[in-house]
Amino acid sequence: TGNYPLLTLINSSLVTFRMALFFIISGCFIGATLAKKTYPQYVIDRFKLIIYPLLIWGSIQITLQLVFSNYTNVKRTGFDYLNLLIMPRKIEQFWYLNTLFMVGVLYAFLKSVLKFKMWQLMLSAVLLYAVGAIYYSTNFNMKYELLSYSFIPDLLHYYIFFFIGDVIAGFLLNKENTKYLTSIRLLAPVLIVFLLTHYYYTITNEAHHMTYYVEFYQPLSFLFIALSGCALTIQLSFFLQKYNRFRFLRVLGYHSLYIYLVHVIFTGSIRVLIAKIFHIYNIPLLLFVSVLSGVIFPVIIYNLLVRNGMWWMYSLKKPTDEPNHQTKLAVT
Repeated sequence: TGNYPLLTLINSSLVTFRMALFFIISGCFIGATLAKKTYPQYVIDRFKLIIYPLLIWGSIQITLQLVFSNYTNVKRTGFDYLNLLIMPRKIEQFWYLNTLFMVGVLYAFLKSVLKFKMWQLMLSAVLLYAVGAIYYSTNFNMKYELLSYSFIPDLLHYYIFFFIGDVIAGFLLNKENTKYLTSIRLLAPVLIVFLLTHYYYTITNEAHHMTYYVEFYQPLSFLFIALSGCALTIQLSFFLQKYNRFRFLRVLGYHSLYIYLVHVIFTGSIRVLIAKIFHIYNIPLLLFVSVLSGVIFPVIIYNLLVRNGMWWMYSLKKPTDEPNHQTKLAVT
């Protein structure tokens, strides 16, 4: 994307708050989940729904990258199968699922086993985020490569968003508050703040020629910027629900975990096909076709496998085990 630096920066801006939003959504359901399950049950279920599919599809992705090594942008070795657990940042998108599991397990331990009160949970979130900020801003991550690829830096960085999700859960999940979340008077200032903060994020990163400059070296600014994006996205979701628009997004949300697991396989394959077979190198075209295929094909694959009794490719729990088994990405 060297010829499209602004496109790269804008994309990083969107990704920035998207990842934070995933943790917030997951945190929204932690309280209700722990009210029904013991801590060991919670950990076991998290393993079945998050770590297990990570291992299955991560192994498939690594195997394909090994087989087609002449066409991929990464060089894999057999050790990368183990990296799914110990150094997930080396294996593309799977770092998120690894971190989601670790964050949930830690937060649930503090909340359920140690019986932390909300102020104590808040203190733990602030302290972990502060340690993460020091870790990145002092370039500690560049000095210790093995640590930087582990789940630890991401746990420090995203734990606070999981906590925020738990804090706002009561407000978001209360149907009586829909009138506030679908208020134009509230949407307008949130939209303005979003545009201003993400403009700042983009031009600041561009000025420093670093995609994640603000995130690494301005942690307080990053926190505010990410939350502004999350707030706008949540409000827009409530608007779409209220007016019953773009219903296809519900289908994608229903399949979001399964899309996330498999999308790199398809986006990478389509990119190779278009660029290296047909010799088409138009970045916007490659981006559009790759993203579209990375959304549509995983949904098709999921439904084909489940209909043919291969649900075990995605979870250790049968779809009939509980009504809400087929969950969204932020599964708890």
